[in-house]
Amino acid sequence: MSGANIAVSDFFSIPNSLLHGAIAPPVPATVSFAVHWGGPGTEVRLRDTVNGFVGDFLENSASMAWSASSAGLLYQSGSEDESVSVFAEVGHERNGRFFPQGG
Repeated sequence: MSGANIAVSDFFSIPNSLLHGAIAPPVPATVSFAVHWGGPGTEVRLRDTVNGFVGDFLENSASMAWSASSAGLLYQSGSEDESVSVFAEVGHERNGRFFPQGG
C-alpha cells in the first residue's frame, strides 16, 4: 500500500484535531508512505456474537517508510530496510448494523 503527496491538514496536536482547529487553525500539509506486508501470515477468524463483531485477518510482519511536509518543514522516517515490525495485521471486519445476525 502506498500514497504520495496526499493533501492533509496539520492540526499540530490531537486535542486541536479533535476540536476541529478550535485551539489553532490547521495548515496545509502533505504525507507520503509505503507499506509492504510479508507473507503468507497466520489466518485469524473472530466471531463475537455478544459484541456483534466478526472478522477475518492475517497476522504478519510489515515494513514502512513515510514522510510529511508541513509549514515548510519535512519529517521523514528511515528507509523501509531500517523499519522493525512488532505486529502487523490486515483484514476485513463487520460490526454494528453490518454484523450478520444469522449463520
